[in-house]
Formats: sequence, structure tokens, C-alpha cells
Amino acid sequence: MLAEPRSPGPGPDAGRALDIAIVHHLPEAGGAPRVLAEYVARRPRHRFTVYTRMAQAPPELRLVRLPDDVTVHRLPLREPASALHRLWQLARLPHYGRTLAARIDAAGHDVVFAHASLLVQAHEVLPHLRTPTLAYAPEPLRALHEPMPAFGTPRGLRPRLIGAGLDPYEALRKRLDRRHIVGADTIVTHSRFTAANLARIYGVHAGVVPLGVDSDTFTPGDGRREPTVLSIGALHPLKGHQDVIAAVATIAAPARPRVVIVGDRGALAGALRDQARALEVELDLLHGLPLDRLVEQYRRAGVVVAAMVREPFGLVPLEAMACGAPVVAVAEGGLLETVRDMQTGILAPREPAALGAAIERVLGDPQLAARLGAAGREAAVSDWSWERTACAFDELLAGLAAPRRRPCAPRS
Repeated sequence: MLAEPRSPGPGPDAGRALDIAIVHHLPEAGGAPRVLAEYVARRPRHRFTVYTRMAQAPPELRLVRLPDDVTVHRLPLREPASALHRLWQLARLPHYGRTLAARIDAAGHDVVFAHASLLVQAHEVLPHLRTPTLAYAPEPLRALHEPMPAFGTPRGLRPRLIGAGLDPYEALRKRLDRRHIVGADTIVTHSRFTAANLARIYGVHAGVVPLGVDSDTFTPGDGRREPTVLSIGALHPLKGHQDVIAAVATIAAPARPRVVIVGDRGALAGALRDQARALEVELDLLHGLPLDRLVEQYRRAGVVVAAMVREPFGLVPLEAMACGAPVVAVAEGGLLETVRDMQTGILAPREPAALGAAIERVLGDPQLAARLGAAGREAAVSDWSWERTACAFDELLAGLAAPRRRPCAPRS
């Protein structure tokens, strides 16, 4: 049976130093690796060793950095030379998982903190580790378990084959992802919404440890805001940038604001520019921003709009709140757990006119914007602490590390 995380706070073993192996296959930008970095930064007493499949990213794309005393082993897979090579490499993933698990087990770590993989979502080491393991599951393999937005989704034969489960590569990804996550000792996620999705899709139980925000880094500026709409996230249909543009297009000129999108990954830039041009919405697309410039965007925005599709959690609203920015979010997914309607932000339906009306209301009412921003900042500081998240992770990891090793042989 999978353990339910206890309430945050020091448990009987949570204060002792641990030798923790962290495994992941994530880029050095975005919400998922930030969870890893925030935990490590707040637990200097532990010894951390990171095993990652990612090659080192260029400096300008490293929004997430680990302390210098963390040992990092980079074990990247070769870049596939063809579609057949790509399929062969995926088929070899169980072998790669067994090999890496044996290396981690041999190192004698107390516990493994496993994060996600770009290849299949749940990491390939999970079914093979003998060292006790906590798997952090930020989301299911959404592309194969959820309908994708029509905007920016490729058309043609292959998408139809994928939808019917007949594409060999994606079918194998789906099988491996399920095999990996059910092989985890203990699973934890960040929202009740995602925990319910993991139970529905994989039949697994995941405890919930809400994430936090660094309210010492994400801070309010001088209070001067521009009449702009800020949307942050990868340039992918699931991030909902297209819905932000459509909503702003419902605001009549000359009150129609400029839209600023910050996103480093994804192939949607051209489609978003075309959409904005067709709807006569002024659009700025920014990428490669260092952290200080990202914070400055939060401080300058007239309103931050979170229109992610079925967002598993929602770090963007928390960062906006910490910067004192008023937030408008779609009323779905994990955003219902991070934004309190008419208190720390405004929740609106995913419909252009309704979302546009909420945006226009905030931009047109400075007192409302200031009230939402102030309440959001207060909530970010008092209710969304990374220290609280780190304490909860510590309790789980310490509880798993207590037996030190599973007595059984590696699972097949």
C-alpha cells in the first residue's frame, strides 16, 4: 500500500541527514525541475547525488540551478538518427532503467527521490530499484490520456494513428509509462486534481504535497504596472496562450491591451503570431529570460492570466501572487486549488468573452487590481511556502529510508 504524506512538520526521523539520490530526465527550466531545485536548496544537511539523462543546457536556458556541492552524473541517451532508431531506443528503455538502477543501488544511498522523464513521464528506474524510492508524479502522460486542444495540434495520418492507439512509438510509450509508475514504492503529487487523475488513469494512490513559491525572490516591485496581459509557459497548446489571445481580442479598441508571452520550449510561436495578427492583438513573444527578468515581467504586468488547459497545479499564479500581480485564471484543474476567486484572483470560464471580461475588469479597476495583488502576496507568503513543501518531502523520504533497503530481489 502506498503511504499518505502526513501534515508538514518535523517527524521522528525528518531531522536527520540523508544520503539522497535524485533521478530525472528534465530540462533545466520549467516548473517540474524547479520543485527539485527548491527542495535541494532548503535541505543543505542532506547529501544529494543527481542522476540525469539530460545533457547540460546552455547557460541562458538554465533557469533552475543546483548548489555547487551537489554531485551531478549526466547520462544522456544518444540523439536518435532516425524514426527507427528512436523506436529502438525506446524499446531499450527497460535495459537502461535496470542499468541505472543497479548503479544507484550499488552506491548505497539511503533513499531515491525520482522525478519525471521527458521520454515517458514516469522514470524508467522505478520498477528496478532496490533502494527505497519516492516518486514525484507532476502529471500523467497527458498527450496519450487526454484530448489535446485543436489549436496547434498536428493533423494528418500519424495523429489519427496515435488517437487510435496504433502508432507503435506512442503505444510503447504508454505501456512503459504505466509499467514504471506502478513500480514505484510511494507516489506523491502536488494537487488533489492530479492525484485523482493518477488514480483514474493508472489505478495508483498518490499522496498530496502542495508546492510553494520563493517569496524572497518573487517580490513586488515599485507598484507601477503597464496595461499588459502576461501569459507564461511553454509554447504548447496545453499552456493556453491561444485562449489568452482570443480573450483579449474580445476587448474593444482602444482599450485592448498588449499580450506578452514568455515561453522557452515548444513549436507554437508561428501559430500564435498568426493568430494575434488575424485577431488584431498586439503580441510580444519572449524567450531565454534569466530569472531576474522573468520576475520583472511579473512586476510590470497589469494582469497575469493563467489559461493552462486542465493545469495539474499552477506555479505561475503563485509566482504572480508573490509579485503582487493580479491574477485571472480559468476555473479548472489545479488552478482551482491555487487561486481563490475574488480573493487572490478571479476565476473565469474557458470562454473568450468571459475570460476577456475578467481581464478588462482588472485592467479597468486599479483598486480591484491592487486589492487582488495585495491579498495574493499575503497568501503566497503565509500559505505557499517551499519550506512547508520541503518538510513534507523530508517526512516521506525519512520514513522510506528507515528500513534502508527492501529485502526482496529487484522486480522484473
